[in-house]
Amino acid sequence: MDYRFASLSPDDEAALALHLLGLDGEDRALRFGASTPDRTLLAYARSLNYNRDVAEGAWDGGKLIGFAHLAVMQEDGYAVGELGLSITSGYRGQRIASRLIQRAILRARRFGLTRMYVHYMRRNLAMTRLVRRFGLATSYHGDEALACLQVLPREKSVYSEVHRGGPDGRLEIFKNLPRGRPKGHVLLVHGAGGDGWQWRAAMADISREGYAAHALSLSGHGRSEAAQPTFARLFEDVRSVLAGLPENTRLVGHSLGGYLVQRELEHSERPAAVLLAPVPPDVPRDQELASLLSGLAGERTREVAANVLRDAETVKVEQVRTPVALISGDRDRVMPVPWMRSTAARYRAPWTRLQAGHNLPVAQAISEPLRAGLRL
Repeated sequence: MDYRFASLSPDDEAALALHLLGLDGEDRALRFGASTPDRTLLAYARSLNYNRDVAEGAWDGGKLIGFAHLAVMQEDGYAVGELGLSITSGYRGQRIASRLIQRAILRARRFGLTRMYVHYMRRNLAMTRLVRRFGLATSYHGDEALACLQVLPREKSVYSEVHRGGPDGRLEIFKNLPRGRPKGHVLLVHGAGGDGWQWRAAMADISREGYAAHALSLSGHGRSEAAQPTFARLFEDVRSVLAGLPENTRLVGHSLGGYLVQRELEHSERPAAVLLAPVPPDVPRDQELASLLSGLAGERTREVAANVLRDAETVKVEQVRTPVALISGDRDRVMPVPWMRSTAARYRAPWTRLQAGHNLPVAQAISEPLRAGLRL
């Protein structure tokens, strides 16, 4: 059969939920290590973090028949992943699982993961065969097995620290420090549906220039505390992190994070700021807002953007004294070129156009214009 293999996105959540609910009791126990009720499976389908996790699917038409998930986490400051795998009954024995694992390993390398772990029950003979096929080193502990594959050496990965910050430690914050005394500090703010993890490669570039790089996960994003997405809450997140950094900290904001940065620049002058495909200072309304929302992936991402932008105030550009640079993608369906042209003109900002879509924090070509915009 000619099945389709593709990386999953937040818009595949319903198909993923149907796939998981179709697993019988034994399949669920083998996949999750214990008997797993429907409500737990639905919560799991909703909890995937597509910014940092690897999620690969096999499709028969519009039906998801196989799913590989590398849940990504930090180990000694480096990214590692734990693999989970499930194949719909009736589709097994066709090397679908092998194809999914191959795709997961390739994406793990692109994401800079150093190791892939597989934690499984010893009675799971299918997983035992797969682990042997891919040459994973395996240790056994009673009824359980733990297999490990070296994906990348640490020197080819990205190191970053993570800690809690903000009011009552409710925020997840990443940090990458240079060797020696920092020349300055940079705070990076993600957009709706993103998180601080997206900035890891950019943070490594910034730290190599001698600056301390910081990135937060806004409330309701990443592993920060969940909250109703309002402008007041997210703006408080940004300002609370800035309160612990020097006054001359440079700012970077992507998409909705770019709007938050613009609002902060109304109140404080900085050495430099870079806006990546930002919400324009004249916030889109009515049909333009609907167009913006339609380009975003995932119901919750659209909900965050809608809640914050529906009544968002126009940025008082005339109050901004910070030198601003703008970077956008010519294939961006969320923040189109005419909006970015107008924004660059409003700030009299140097404008870099990349052959990229909206997710600029992970675009390979972002490093040089970002460092130039920050004047590092």
